[in-house]
Amino acid sequence: MKPLIFATLALFWLAAPLQAQGQQNNAAAAQADLNPQAHANQTSPGDKDNPAPHVYKRGEHISRNYGEFEMVDDWSRFHLQPPPAGYHWVHFADNYLLVQSNSGLITDIVRAS
Repeated sequence: MKPLIFATLALFWLAAPLQAQGQQNNAAAAQADLNPQAHANQTSPGDKDNPAPHVYKRGEHISRNYGEFEMVDDWSRFHLQPPPAGYHWVHFADNYLLVQSNSGLITDIVRAS
């Protein structure tokens, strides 16, 4: 019986620092999400009709679930680099996103000027 009690106490003793570290990481992430400017290469919140604005990040996939976006055909007009083959520019909120055409993967984000 005593070994079981000691094992249980040791488990709780070892788990407490890990749990505290996870809570600190979650709090830091939540605080950073409140300020979209704190993140590099991310978009600002979605459109005004979307009740739950979204902040896109590189490596994410674009979706109309987070608000409307439009294709940018005249990228040079907005001082954007020519998209590589298989990519296109998209305008979302205050940003231009370089998106892989076949998958919707966001590979670059440029703030609209």
